[in-house]
Amino acid sequence: MKTNIYPVPNLKNPFLGVHTTVTVDGSVKIGPTAIPAFWREHYQGLDNFNLGEMLEILWREIGLFISSQFDFKRLAFEELKKYSREYLTLQASELVEGIKKADYTKWGRPGVRAQLINTKDRTLEMDFVIEGDEKSMHVLNAVSPGFTCSIPFAKFVVEKIQNHIS
Repeated sequence: MKTNIYPVPNLKNPFLGVHTTVTVDGSVKIGPTAIPAFWREHYQGLDNFNLGEMLEILWREIGLFISSQFDFKRLAFEELKKYSREYLTLQASELVEGIKKADYTKWGRPGVRAQLINTKDRTLEMDFVIEGDEKSMHVLNAVSPGFTCSIPFAKFVVEKIQNHIS
């Protein structure tokens, strides 16, 4: 494999899905992926465990299970499958020939998904949210690092800042 391979996104949700990345040394990794976190610094196992944050997140997710404006149940179960090495390698093997579970024996560090949920409407924010005033500007829901570093997007944010200043 010589290049990164990404699946075609599902337009019903903003998540990319399982993909493959060629590293600097030429090896192939599955991901980066952003699996669900149950506290703010939840990158591996029980590292940085925070009971209060976990309970808050679980409470919000229970609310979304009960009533959401999108298919949260299906999406949550689909995302939780990404904790399985077998599932990840199976998904990657549908994109790339030669991916075998035996070749992936350890987990890398997952990323942090910057996915916003509108808690009033109980919907996923499907696009960037830009908020600010004359002192600061914040780009929220930046689910695509590649897009946030694009020149046209930077010009758009600069225009927003100029509109607040003037």
